[in-house]
Amino acid sequence: MGKRALFPLLLAVALFTGLSILTWKVVFKEEKKVVTLTVWESEKSILHLPLYVALEEGYFDEQGILVRLTGGSVKAGEFSADTGADIVLADPAAYLYHKSLKPSLPVIVAVIASREGTFLLAREQESFDWSNLKDKSVICFPPETGPGLWLEETLRENGLVPYHDTVLYNRIPPDLRLGAFKSGSGDYIQLAGFDAAATEKDGTGHIVAAPGAKTSAVLPLICAAAPQTIKNKPDALQGFVNALYKAQLYMDKEPGLGQKALAKYFKANRRAAGDILDRYTDMGMWRPRPWLEEAAFRKMTRAMEASGQLPAPVAYRDAVDNSLARRAAQDIRYIPPEEREKSFLDKILSR
Repeated sequence: MGKRALFPLLLAVALFTGLSILTWKVVFKEEKKVVTLTVWESEKSILHLPLYVALEEGYFDEQGILVRLTGGSVKAGEFSADTGADIVLADPAAYLYHKSLKPSLPVIVAVIASREGTFLLAREQESFDWSNLKDKSVICFPPETGPGLWLEETLRENGLVPYHDTVLYNRIPPDLRLGAFKSGSGDYIQLAGFDAAATEKDGTGHIVAAPGAKTSAVLPLICAAAPQTIKNKPDALQGFVNALYKAQLYMDKEPGLGQKALAKYFKANRRAAGDILDRYTDMGMWRPRPWLEEAAFRKMTRAMEASGQLPAPVAYRDAVDNSLARRAAQDIRYIPPEEREKSFLDKILSR
């Protein structure tokens, strides 16, 4: 009788212990090994906003990743392959130029931004059409940069021949461009987001167009992983892409997430941030589509070839790996706030 009475007691203890362990794992999550990934930014840019949202909202933490930002400004057309970083965010034209010379450079694994991010400003507000640039001059980015390439490509798409129908002043140093425009040089000027907003605010110029607004299949930014990271940290790299995609997905549904990250990472540009964020959102800058389509890649390489900026061909299959991005899109789902706020008991009862 003693043994018979002991068996139910042992069974109850075993069930209780099992349920306790399961509850602990579900509520507090089983501790994961944290992997550090170094991310190198060629510059701090609003185009990187999904990265900052993922940092601010803890999406990398959920994936067991600690992201360490590093980097600094580089000269136009330069790309450093010796950053020592796991992941690099950089100008696509500079990257492809160096990739054509050194195929072992990092491989593109995700798309963070989907539109070229500069703006064209006129001296006076006008009803703009690209034909307005016929026989006019533009102070712009050099052709060995993404913004310079896309401006030239946009001119061609609208029937204008760069340097023939439209004069392009693309060799003025970056810190002197706006001063040159203010002094009377150029009929138009091409500026990056915050600079464009500030220039419009002080009345120096008026935003009349964005080269990337209606241009499909554009590559404004590369997110590439080092070969050794792909080989040695595949799970962490997948987690990184998962977090980026989650940021894009949630930003698309909850615009306040972008505003929150901007307020933290761009305090000095807070006034301009709201306007630029609205413009980029309307353009579909951060659409939740993290893989790089071949059409966008080919368009970029063709534009570089047309401008004489690509020393040797670069094959799509050699420069791009979409497997991580497509898996992220399959695995990550948007959960509305009301679902996220449910208590543990609610979740159990709703199953």
